[in-house]
Amino acid sequence: MVQQRRTGFTTVELMVVLCVAATLATLAFPSFVTLIRTNRLDVSGELLRADLLVARREAIKMNGRVLVCPAGSSPTACGTDYSRWAGGWLVCYDLDGDGACDAATAAAPNPILRRGGLDGSLTLSGPDAAVRFNANGTQGNGGNVTFTVRGNWSGSTAAVGTIAASGNVALARGA
Repeated sequence: MVQQRRTGFTTVELMVVLCVAATLATLAFPSFVTLIRTNRLDVSGELLRADLLVARREAIKMNGRVLVCPAGSSPTACGTDYSRWAGGWLVCYDLDGDGACDAATAAAPNPILRRGGLDGSLTLSGPDAAVRFNANGTQGNGGNVTFTVRGNWSGSTAAVGTIAASGNVALARGA
């Protein structure tokens, strides 16, 4: 009589594999959390940088002023509390140069874009005034303007952005 050979895993073998996998996951989890947090920080800094570049491009295209400011209580108006950049921001036309978002028109729908607030684990300290881009693409606040996105966790780095008077927008990580 020929014996049939049984294939598969025993319960003991499966339990050993599960224990090894659980141990490896426990060791890798803190690194994974740090990776996710750092990615959120980088993405938030890049998002603000990209929105500033959109504002600059729109100012040149429309041959007029464009503002980037903290979001206010109204969906179409800038806020006046410049410590609240982390709550979101607006990019809007200010073609009449009065320092406020213009009313929407067919040629200039306002706001150009509105961003929601950042993740609760991040802070954003921005300029003490709305960032203005002039028709020639220069930044209208005089001198360099900076913003910093920082994580609220231990060992966090920061993403520091600089808007030069020329209108150039740069972002440095790990500061």
